[in-house]
Amino acid sequence: MYNEIRVFVENKPGKLSHVAEILGNAGIDILALDVADEGQFGVFKILTAEPDRAKGILANAGMTVAFNQVACIEITDRPGGLVQLARALEKADLNVTEAYGCILERGKRAVFVVKGANLEAIEAAAREAGLKALDRLGQESPPARDNEEPADSGTRWKRDSPEA
Repeated sequence: MYNEIRVFVENKPGKLSHVAEILGNAGIDILALDVADEGQFGVFKILTAEPDRAKGILANAGMTVAFNQVACIEITDRPGGLVQLARALEKADLNVTEAYGCILERGKRAVFVVKGANLEAIEAAAREAGLKALDRLGQESPPARDNEEPADSGTRWKRDSPEA
């Protein structure tokens, strides 16, 4: 299972750009985003390789943020790539209540983010079908930039010295 970030905002222009700017300035990549309109309020469902860090940064910026557990299932990025997972869920008699996807590697790998009543059963059905249930995303660290080294987690970056 994976922690999707849910950000609760007033439903008005500028909220999406504000969240995107906060995460972008912190060096956090949004891998996938789903926006739900709940009338006067909206919910941004965000998938990132650093959910703990992103949640903390958004909370420190005064945003209302929560984790929501989802199943992240890796599928092949090709036409019909979702069929294998969809059939596995159907065979196991599992209903999907929310879902969205994103490409991890064009033409090779994608992730389908699934919410349902029984996430463990969703992941088990996916594994039984030969698919991988992911508990981490973006495991590889980007190359170091000038004057930067990986922080303790290997996924965050810090500047050791000011630019000249």
